[in-house]
Parts: sequence; C-alpha cells; structure tokens
Amino acid sequence: MGVTIHYRGTLDDIGQVEAMEDRVMDLVFSLGGRATIWRSYSAGGDPSRVVRGLIIDLEPGQDTFSLLVSPEGHLMPLFQIKDAESAPFDEPPYCFVKTQFGSVQGHVAIVHILDALGQQYCSNLTILDESEYHETRDIDKLAQKMRFLRTAISTMAEGLREHGLNKEAAEDPNILATRIERIARLVQQKLLAAPDPPDFPADADEVSEEDDGWREPSLEEEVKIMDELRRKNDLRCERMNRRIAEATASGLSVEEAFEVAMREEGFSIPNRDASDQSGEKPEIATSDEPWSESLPQHPFDSDGGLERGETHAAVEQAQAFLSTAIDLVDRASTRSSFASILTRASMDIVGGLVQATSDGMDNNLDRALAITQLKRALTGHAYARGALFGLRREEVITTAHSQELHQQLKPILTTIHELMEAAWA
Repeated sequence: MGVTIHYRGTLDDIGQVEAMEDRVMDLVFSLGGRATIWRSYSAGGDPSRVVRGLIIDLEPGQDTFSLLVSPEGHLMPLFQIKDAESAPFDEPPYCFVKTQFGSVQGHVAIVHILDALGQQYCSNLTILDESEYHETRDIDKLAQKMRFLRTAISTMAEGLREHGLNKEAAEDPNILATRIERIARLVQQKLLAAPDPPDFPADADEVSEEDDGWREPSLEEEVKIMDELRRKNDLRCERMNRRIAEATASGLSVEEAFEVAMREEGFSIPNRDASDQSGEKPEIATSDEPWSESLPQHPFDSDGGLERGETHAAVEQAQAFLSTAIDLVDRASTRSSFASILTRASMDIVGGLVQATSDGMDNNLDRALAITQLKRALTGHAYARGALFGLRREEVITTAHSQELHQQLKPILTTIHELMEAAWA
C-alpha cells in the first residue's frame, strides 16, 4: 500500500548526461531539494563501465529519486549500481520512488520532472503513477488518495497526527494550485527552455551602474543574496566533484584534477612554478615597528589563547541525534534510501546550527548568514522526520523507536524557531 511512481527508459544520447544533470540539479535546488552528482567506476578497472547521473532527495518524506544512468544509458535504481558496473542489463530496469509521506506538490514535481526528461532526453520513457496523476492531472484525486493512505496505515496513523509533515489536507485549494503552477513554471524554465549560461565568479572590480548610489541592503535583501549564493555554491560544488571524479579516473592526480575543475568553473589558478623560480620571498612583518604597539593582541599568541563561546545547547542536542542516527544506520542492515537521508539530514541540522550560533548578530550581514544556516538546519530537520516515517513504514525501526527519535527532534525544532525569531528581530 502506498503512492509510488514507477519509470524506466534509455537516454537518446548518453553524451547529454552532463547537460541533464546540470539542468535537473538547478531545478531541484530551486525547489528546495537536494541533488548529488554520482560517478562510480567498475571495480575491474574498465573505464567504459561508469555509472553516472543524479541522486535526488526532492523533499521530506519522499523516497530518494534516482536519475542514475547505466553505461548503456538506461535509467536505473540505486540498488543496482554494482550490477551496472559489472555487466549490461538485459533490458532497461524499472525505477521507482515512493511519495506517500511527502506532500502533494512533491509528487507533482517528480511527475513534471519525468515528463520534461521524456521530452528532452529520454523519448522512450515510460511512467506508471499509482495515483494516476500522471495520466489525469487530477490534483484533488491525488490529494484524496494521499490523505486516505495516511489514515489507512494504522501503524503510522498516530505518528502522523502527532508529527505530521505538512497540513495540505486542510489547505486552501487555491494555495495548492498556486504551488503546482510554480512547479510547472520552474520545470519549463529549468528543463524545457533554452539553458542559461553558466554562472562564473564575478570580478570583484566590476561595479554596475546600480552600485553607484550604494546603500546598505536591508535584512531581507541580505538573506535573499545569501540564499542565492548558497544555491550557486551548491551547484558549483557538485559540478566540481563530478569533474574531479572523472579526471582522477582518467589518471590525473587529485591536485591536477582539482585544477581542471577550478578552471572549468572560471577560477584562475596561481602559477606555482613561476613563483618558485623567481626566488622572491614574501616580507615578514616584525613587531619592532613603532606602530605595532597599538595593535591588539593576536588571538593565537601563546599567552592570549583563542577564546570561543560555549557550544549552544541546540548544537549538543543535534550532535546527540546525529550520533543516534549513525548508530541506527550502522546497526540496520537495510538498502532503504531513508537511512542515508536520515544521516545526511542529521548532518545538515548540526552544520546549520553550528554556523548559525558561532558568531554574534551585530549587523544585517551576520543575521543573514545565521538565517540562511538556520534554514539549512530547518530543512535537515524536516528531512530527518520524513526519513523516520519511511524507516518505520519499512519496519527498519519499531514504533517505539520512531517515537523516541521524534521526541529527540522536538526540542531542536523549538530552538531553531527561537533562533530564527531572534535573527529576524
């Protein structure tokens, strides 16, 4: 019992894998999800048997969405990576993604993404949607079926009422329709329209006409800038990881591969050979200069010590939950994608809280940085809760264990909200 989307197909041109990865990844990040570029190679050393593509966590509560591609160009599920590295499939395998513990718009987003992939990259793509949304585009029917399933699964019903992931059942249909329209627009823009040129680092010396009358950005503007920078950095990081993996597989050293990736992203690489041959040595400042007496003591001086604030209580709670999640995954012999989702989500909670609480909030820039990282922690929290529903549904954990883990997450969520309120105040 569930709501599952099944799909299979073969890329028309395997040479378009990178283009597909970049465009889908941009869309997923724009929708608030996560995407990881995958490269793995045959254990036997055959460079032609490379599995590539994307591993996507589109939203909390959903199963991991696989857009991995076999060496022959077939879309393939995560658990068949080793099989694909070893030998060709007899026929394109079926992939699937379970969506019943996510939101209605999350299910809709996957259907629209697959439709766009069928138009752009995979003309023989077959899609079977158990909710029938793919065939009918009936939002009301999809929402009704998802509500029914949440009520019908008796072992989960109490947990869903207490720790529900979303409130779409009670939302205004117009709000839901607006969200669906946004998904459709983003899919059109990111996957079906002409691709945007790549983002390269801006020249620090460039000043636009709008910058001539400089003013201090508002907090809302700073947050928007930080969110966009984080999205672009996430995209750039995945592209660089892809190039480094491919370059090292071709025989380059890690250092050489890193330089290749840096150049492709538009970064300049210092000429180390030229600086070594010049024989010039940088001047080292001494404390004998008259003006040096007015400088404050360096925090790393032997007598000064580096003062750090105490670890925030929420960070300690998040670290404890991360430790529990890692232990759970280590002990559970499961192929469930929810296990890896839980681990990554727990890391995002810790990372977001550590960075959000490491500095003060003395100005808008500090506050914007904190808000962006708190959003990261909040997203991780939602994914962790969604993963727990999936793990319980697949009987990887018991009802009692699930409730215990939810209780661990409760105070963390409260603190994230309090910190967010303080940052916006």
